Amino acid sequence: MKKTNTYLHNPGYLKIELMLKGVRVDGKVLKKAGFDKCRDVANIACGLDIILPHNTWVTAPYAQDFVNDSPYELIEKDGGFFITDGNKSVKVSIAPIPEFYRLKTTSGVQLSKIGLVHGGYVAITPATQCDFFNKDIECRYCAGNLDINKGKGTVYTVEDVLETVEAAYKEGKAEVVYLSIGFSETADGGVEFLKPYIRAIKKHFNTLVAVEALPPKENKWIDETYAIGADSVLYNLEIFDPKLFEEICPGRAALIGRKRYLDALKYAATVFPSGTVASHLIVGLEPIESTVEGIDFLAGMGVVPILPVYRPSPRAKLPHYKTPSTEVVAPVYGYLYRAVTANKINISWVRDISVVTTPLEGRFFIDDNARVKTFVQNFYKSRLGLKAAWSLATLRRKLRVKVSSRE
Repeated sequence: MKKTNTYLHNPGYLKIELMLKGVRVDGKVLKKAGFDKCRDVANIACGLDIILPHNTWVTAPYAQDFVNDSPYELIEKDGGFFITDGNKSVKVSIAPIPEFYRLKTTSGVQLSKIGLVHGGYVAITPATQCDFFNKDIECRYCAGNLDINKGKGTVYTVEDVLETVEAAYKEGKAEVVYLSIGFSETADGGVEFLKPYIRAIKKHFNTLVAVEALPPKENKWIDETYAIGADSVLYNLEIFDPKLFEEICPGRAALIGRKRYLDALKYAATVFPSGTVASHLIVGLEPIESTVEGIDFLAGMGVVPILPVYRPSPRAKLPHYKTPSTEVVAPVYGYLYRAVTANKINISWVRDISVVTTPLEGRFFIDDNARVKTFVQNFYKSRLGLKAAWSLATLRRKLRVKVSSRE
């Protein structure tokens, strides 16, 4: 008799398991799910977007060799999809590949090269260059997945990005637009480059815009980021331990510095609304105690820690690091949930992300009687709620910018 899988019916645990181990899927089932080809649109990485119970999104690898050892399989029965461990099963939904992936911009660029959907948002990198690579001081966990050709990456025009957002928006995939940029040595941290993109998106769409950049040298650029329309900002420290930060992120350490990251995050938390300033801490690249210390430090100053789990890449420069187990990382998410709620940080903004466990999903790792009521989350997920969030963010920004201009 097979041992009962205690993870299968907990969406938090199951999400981590599927991200780390992937899911086996028969070709016929894959075709019924609309994923009959692994790379049928612009070299998109092979991952099934699965919606687990409690509207928990996860991108599960399904075509890589390591998934052959996964205890989980996607099956189809009576017109529905289920994840099974061979003993029990749980019903899930499969998010189809967005139709806009197959479209092209007026200039001829395939939209899936510009924007990719990860659950509840579309991620766009207008310039695919990171100067850390040109200096050979890139973050050691990064496999160089940016489109770099002799030191130069692709730069998409504002029109290209707008056409991508419009197509995604029509499918309901761009209620949050996530703009990111690699490192450049400008004092503004890339804000000036992103400014026309942010302004154009906010002008044409009632959507929320999150910006992932590197901390600018002066706080005035953080004010500027908010003033031009960004609703959320991420300065990703990645590693909290000072020594490991220097070893694993040499470019960030030498050209920005750990202190500047923390100072910028602290200041940004006084500018942006609660829950909209965030920073990644990669689970598995430093001792768990250090990650926990980082969670406390960030949450204590009003910053949302986001905890992606490290998965080794053959091309990365960290060959001795291994993917941590579910048993090791799961308690960290429970701790994360308690930390952000104890600091009264709004956790409804960082949500519905398929490639990382969110702070709100941390409730799945603690006792049932400690789970928060999800009314606010459900409200903001509705069309009415998203419209209200957009309107409130716009009003708050106008008031703050008006006051700042008088100071």
